[in-house]
Amino acid sequence: MGAVGGNGSGRWTPGRRTRAALLLGMYACAPLVASCKRATSEAAAAQPTAPSSDAVYDIPPLAEVAFSNTLQPGWKDEGWAERELKNPGPAKLRMANLGGWMLHKADLQGDYGGLALRYRAPAGFGNFLEVRLDSEGETIFPRVRVDSSHVARREGGWVQLFVPFEQLNPEKLPFTRLVMRAHKKVGDDWVEVDQLGLTAPGGMTLASGGSVAAQALESGTTSGPKAHVQPVELAFDNVLQPGWEDHGWSDRDLRNPGPVKIRLGNNGGWVLHKKGLPVEYGGLTLRYRAPSDFGDFLEVRLDSEGETLFPRIRLSETYVTAREGGWVQVFVPMAELNPDKRPFTQLVLRAHKKVGNDWVELNQVGFANLIQASSVPQAPKTAVEVGGGRVAFGDARGARVVVDCTAPGHRISPLIYGIAFNNMRESKDTHQWDLGATARRWGGNPTSRYNWKLGHVWNTANDYFFRNVVVGDNAQYTSDNFLQANLQHGLQSALTVPILGWVSKDATSVSFPKSTFGPQQKMDPDVPEAGNGIAPSGEALTPPPPTQTSVEAPPSFIHEWIRSIREKDKTRGRSVHQYILDNEPMLWNTTHRDVHPEPATYDELLERTIAYGTAIRQADPDAVIAGPAEWGWTNYYNSAADVAPGGNKKDRKAHGNVPLLAWYLKKLNEHEKQTGTRLLDIVDVHFYPQGDGIGFEETGATDPDTSERRIRSTRALWDPTYKDESWIDDTVELIPRLKRWIAENYPGRGISIGEYNFGATKHMSGGLAQAEALGRFAQGNITSAFLFTYPPNRSPTYWAFRAYRNFDGKGGRFQDNYVPTRFASDEDNEGMSLFASRSDDGKRVVALALNLTPDEARHAQVEFRGCGRVTSARVLGYAGEPSGFAERKSFLHSSKDMQVLLPPWSMTVLDLTVARE
Repeated sequence: MGAVGGNGSGRWTPGRRTRAALLLGMYACAPLVASCKRATSEAAAAQPTAPSSDAVYDIPPLAEVAFSNTLQPGWKDEGWAERELKNPGPAKLRMANLGGWMLHKADLQGDYGGLALRYRAPAGFGNFLEVRLDSEGETIFPRVRVDSSHVARREGGWVQLFVPFEQLNPEKLPFTRLVMRAHKKVGDDWVEVDQLGLTAPGGMTLASGGSVAAQALESGTTSGPKAHVQPVELAFDNVLQPGWEDHGWSDRDLRNPGPVKIRLGNNGGWVLHKKGLPVEYGGLTLRYRAPSDFGDFLEVRLDSEGETLFPRIRLSETYVTAREGGWVQVFVPMAELNPDKRPFTQLVLRAHKKVGNDWVELNQVGFANLIQASSVPQAPKTAVEVGGGRVAFGDARGARVVVDCTAPGHRISPLIYGIAFNNMRESKDTHQWDLGATARRWGGNPTSRYNWKLGHVWNTANDYFFRNVVVGDNAQYTSDNFLQANLQHGLQSALTVPILGWVSKDATSVSFPKSTFGPQQKMDPDVPEAGNGIAPSGEALTPPPPTQTSVEAPPSFIHEWIRSIREKDKTRGRSVHQYILDNEPMLWNTTHRDVHPEPATYDELLERTIAYGTAIRQADPDAVIAGPAEWGWTNYYNSAADVAPGGNKKDRKAHGNVPLLAWYLKKLNEHEKQTGTRLLDIVDVHFYPQGDGIGFEETGATDPDTSERRIRSTRALWDPTYKDESWIDDTVELIPRLKRWIAENYPGRGISIGEYNFGATKHMSGGLAQAEALGRFAQGNITSAFLFTYPPNRSPTYWAFRAYRNFDGKGGRFQDNYVPTRFASDEDNEGMSLFASRSDDGKRVVALALNLTPDEARHAQVEFRGCGRVTSARVLGYAGEPSGFAERKSFLHSSKDMQVLLPPWSMTVLDLTVARE
């Protein structure tokens, strides 16, 4: 998966957008009065805020002046924009076409308060400036987009800026240049600068006489965190999107790519049509620019071919999420547009009053989610907010279950409680260390292109415009930082190793530059040169040579990396506990088509496994190697060549019509017998439920039907009677199926679910699915599992982990030995699960009971057979409460059994102390 992960053929699309946003760090900080840390990476997309004309701040004195109406001694002008420097006086710069100015001085150190800049620009430019530091070396410093949080004061058209050094140079590294540029297209008018330099330590402080109310407005604290729109299904995005048709009636001009121009005089309007649209969206978004004298004039609604009448919504300030340069972004909740969730096929926008005949421009129309921008996700305030705290209807239904300590059990692998690295939140989220996770995985689409020698760069692939970028939210973050963080927190590490053969050569190149390929279906809003490789017609562009963005990475390149890791391990201990052979190779021809356009085959997968696996084994003889990290159902059975257009499963037929994974295992078994070298220890596959609306991470529908399907989808992991409720339409029974393939073709291999996610992580249905999956991983005796990526703080999915790893906040946890359980009847088992564990010394038994029904309580009678005499017991429950698990008194116990009431949609821990009989 991308970003952190990637999507491919047959995978649902909302997850792709979500991770693409993660990739480039589309986050904003909590507005904490002038000290808000907006340390954006090179790829961060800052959300502009409206400046306050009343706020006046003092900044620290200048300690190093680069320009003050004249270039200062020791500083050199290395800019690239057209400019005039008439001494003494302001420097004049033309910043059209992303122009900029760069000033150089040798041997600057990082101990300053911030960068001070005073400028004057045309009002129509809006927020357009970006500033950063630079050096002669390979250091990449954060690019900071200037917005109102950086404004100290305004006087006579001049704006005094202060950009804290913690944003520009968080690591306090040496630098030699100050760089300012336009981050978007602006006009050809002069921009004047009369001061540029570095201040003494300190920050902005409210000036004497300044308005405290203005300060609150400036930081956004009067209205809470700003929200931003996250597109899900766009109908128009500077070009009509695939599948959408223009059914409008007004005079209009669609010159692709670019905004559509519409005349809305005489109650004109525009209609966009597409069949098969789902009803579950957050809302409708559009971005428009109109003459100011039109006022509030737009009306939006949905429509269908039938007789359904949908509400007409007149747009007003209530729906505005952003304004910039005359453009207005609006968001209308779906609850207002389609309160009854009826099918629809059209978006309609029109003028609801008479307006002039001037053009109205739109550059984005479609469906989206509204995301509250905050550097620290907010925990839920009530159980109801996450779909919990439910009231049971009728009497509690009985259920009898036996925890059978006399039946054969097994040791639970601690690595089933794994999570994944989130590159854009690594320095922000501390709660990932509080989950009780036991391992973290460095994985996802970009890791296929990670260049360990440069250390901090990879490629975003088709998740986000095929760009080379820095790895994380800290420009210097490397895989070594990842390994070291895990060691410090007591987690094991799973490291994805590229076997694709190409890795990023720098942090700036793009695969489909506009200067070479021209305008494309979509262009990166932050780096306009970067396109998505799809022509406006919808045709995929022929990729350039891989050297456009990448350098070769043969097995020797990986061998050298593993040796360097093991050398460092001599002083820190083993840092990599599982090497993963790349990521989803049967999607390379889509995910990484810029360097691997041809679909992978059976033979290529085997050849690369042998070549790179041998390099790993030689560099680390004790390595645990996992592969092939395939994405899902289609490629458990077929190669990319089989499912490509015209493939017709020819590749599979040429290999005895044997499923890909089974054939792969058989061949690696034969290789070990022939050479004596074992190249695969763990069979690694990814698992993503494919049902409509299931979603990914926080996204996903939470209506009753989808919520229940989400929970049922976990049965595809283990249940041979469960027919998958998606396009798969078959019995997946993933863990038993993998065990059969291993037993038949390469006995002794472990199983890893390298990526999985059930969506709606902030909802009880997502939390219950997670708790159910962890129990099935323990029951199935697999080696490892890694949630992609990790749940929001104090969400139901967070508490699902804590149910197994720290349910009482004092280290209480599921024990290390799995104890079989069985229900008295299928009816008792319906809508309920119970997983049990036992300590090594047999003195503690911990079970987790899940009530998976949303409106019915369960009265569970649990027998502990052969476990010893119960001497004490406590019950802790969770049903969506933000505070997590709390002790429950609604239970009875004897020396052999327990009776406990399970509320609807709940997790209940039974924590017993037992003595030998």
